[in-house]
Amino acid sequence: MILERHFQINHMPHPLTVRQTLQQWLVPKKWQHELRIDRSILVNGRYLPYNNLVQNGDQIDLTLNTNINMQHYLPASDVNFKVVFENSDLLIVNKPAGIKTHPNRPDENGTLYNQLVTYLDTPPLMLHRLDMLTSGLIMIGKDPLVIPILERQLAQKTMQRNYVAVTSFERDMPLKGVIDAPIGPDLADKRKRKVTATGLAARTHYEVLQHNDKFALVKLTLETGRTHQIRVHLASQNMAIVGDPLYSNIIADQMYLYAYQITYCLPFDWEFKTVEDQIPESFYKMTK
Repeated sequence: MILERHFQINHMPHPLTVRQTLQQWLVPKKWQHELRIDRSILVNGRYLPYNNLVQNGDQIDLTLNTNINMQHYLPASDVNFKVVFENSDLLIVNKPAGIKTHPNRPDENGTLYNQLVTYLDTPPLMLHRLDMLTSGLIMIGKDPLVIPILERQLAQKTMQRNYVAVTSFERDMPLKGVIDAPIGPDLADKRKRKVTATGLAARTHYEVLQHNDKFALVKLTLETGRTHQIRVHLASQNMAIVGDPLYSNIIADQMYLYAYQITYCLPFDWEFKTVEDQIPESFYKMTK
């Protein structure tokens, strides 16, 4: 597959070499090597050795011949998500609660991915997932050239995803802090995870935005990305999420966990962009 990109450099804090520029853009090392060997990165129309400087206003042309693993699944019969942001690189949608992010079998067609197949002209390139019961923002790649860059932003925590949850209100917990507790499998129930000394390191930043005597509206930011991390960490502090069927005994019409905000660095740039959607009014009403 031939991938091409043509753009002008903007927002560079100071002149950088070609190599430094590609490194700061988080272009994979393999691609950096191929661009150099094939002399297929041009600056103002000509190839420059990697130790040469580039600066704001320079025109960059990239051409890569690479293999991309494109997944193919069935289209859905209808589309049931809200588009929050879209450009030629990516799509950010609001996934409703109750649908899976991705199919597990080729014959499934009721997931968000299947709906994206219907919506897009090209196969969706999923960058991350949300639990089936969690609603909120998911980023999907459209241009294969940006996928490794955005994946590295996720891995290096350059990309930040913020959530809100309605939880039990725990009077003894500080209104703001970090839950730092390792998470591993719950051997008593294979569906669940739990805080355990033998688990993987996990850190969740939280802030209580408002509360009443029973419930709290909590903002959450993940420093790590363990399975069920937010749900397990909150439950471990007697702040289980309302409607969580695995970790809470408070029954509700839904699980009150919502991914409302994504902040990321624009590919091939130094500018950050924040995309968010409105927090549901029901989250506020329960905690007034």
